[in-house]
Amino acid sequence: MKLLVFGESGSRLPVKKIRRLFSLIFEEEADPDWQSEVNLIFTTDRRMRSLNREFRGKSQSTDVLSFNIESPADAGNIFGEIYISVPIAARQAKKAGHSLLREYLRLSCHGLLHLFGYDHEKGSDAAAMHKREDYFLSCMGAMPSC
Repeated sequence: MKLLVFGESGSRLPVKKIRRLFSLIFEEEADPDWQSEVNLIFTTDRRMRSLNREFRGKSQSTDVLSFNIESPADAGNIFGEIYISVPIAARQAKKAGHSLLREYLRLSCHGLLHLFGYDHEKGSDAAAMHKREDYFLSCMGAMPSC
């Protein structure tokens, strides 16, 4: 699988670290034969609000949205897209008392796990997803030990 990172907000992005995180997640969650791409887009609140309204019927911005698009098996396919709101990530990092890098990694991890079928609508599903997020972030040094 291949990761493509796009910045629409003008914010400087930690692309190397994000690629490392995606590599860790791909190794454990993806079929090794998959040849598709994932687009990771760092964007504005305005665009997030528009996407959230169009696809979820919610007229507000959100921190991260994930969309499965095509089969992950074929080269050239776009397996999915992940959108991250840069302004919300900055606010959340400040509120949590950690770096913007850590928040970008957390949201990227969360979005990618959604593409691989993780969900947090039910309590047990949320716990499983949160456990995987913590695991991958700890491997990146963004959380306590891996």
